[in-house]
Amino acid sequence: MNLINYVLLLIIGLIWGSQFFFVEWVVHTIPPVTLAASKALLGTVTLVIIQMFSSRREKKERREGYKKIWLSYFWIALLEAVSPFFLIGLGQQSINSSISAILIGTTPIFTIILVRFFVPDEKLNIKNLCSIIIGFIGLSILVGPEYTSASLQNNLLGDVAILGAALSFAASLILIKRLPPISSVLAMRNVLFIATVILIPLSLMFDAPWTIRLTLQQTIAVIVLGTVQAGIVYMLYYILINRTGATFASLTNYLVPLFGVILGTVFLNEDLKWNDSTALLLILISLGVNEIKGKKKKFDTNYS
Repeated sequence: MNLINYVLLLIIGLIWGSQFFFVEWVVHTIPPVTLAASKALLGTVTLVIIQMFSSRREKKERREGYKKIWLSYFWIALLEAVSPFFLIGLGQQSINSSISAILIGTTPIFTIILVRFFVPDEKLNIKNLCSIIIGFIGLSILVGPEYTSASLQNNLLGDVAILGAALSFAASLILIKRLPPISSVLAMRNVLFIATVILIPLSLMFDAPWTIRLTLQQTIAVIVLGTVQAGIVYMLYYILINRTGATFASLTNYLVPLFGVILGTVFLNEDLKWNDSTALLLILISLGVNEIKGKKKKFDTNYS
């Protein structure tokens, strides 16, 4: 495998894994809805610019079933951008970036479960079942000790919010797989455009964003969250898939929680307890179990 492919894989994992690090900088200053709107808007602008330099083939969207496609984009926007952007911001108001990264790593596990119910031809096999069981043991170890902590209510709300984001990402993946063949850059541009149209009015109504004052560090964090983590990364991911295929690209599933934990503990001085590291290990193992070679998979559980 070409060295460039591994470099791309590491960069993509680092970008997606670092989103929790940057959210931590701004989450106590910018309300969740406004943060989500900012990410969606900046991501849309970034992808529009990228699309301007794309090939004609990538610019041309299939016209068949045009209205149906845009209805799909609407639901994907709710599940892939509006809900998770908001829920991640909400969740990180009470739990740190490392825990958030570990929890979001459960997205492929939720995907396995949802596929079983919403993709009729997909059967739940032993490999899938083991992956689910190991993953939820990891979740129990991660969340369990909080039931005895003084900050139970706040921590639990944060956990549920991030898990809700993971579930939302998983649901959106099922819809994304049903889109007609199209560049992921173009698809995500359309999704983020719809998310922006939904989120900006909500931000104006409920958050009074014009009253928010950001430091230089926080401004940089918002720009990175929008342009890089909701924009440029999709171009890189599309390039990686074209170079290597979806199976190799799905290895980002392992890197997102791993980089999230490393950045949180090293740069934000977050305390990684025994149950946190154990949960991370079990969730990574659960993803590995699901990747064991067997019968050819009909559905790719990659979420990134």
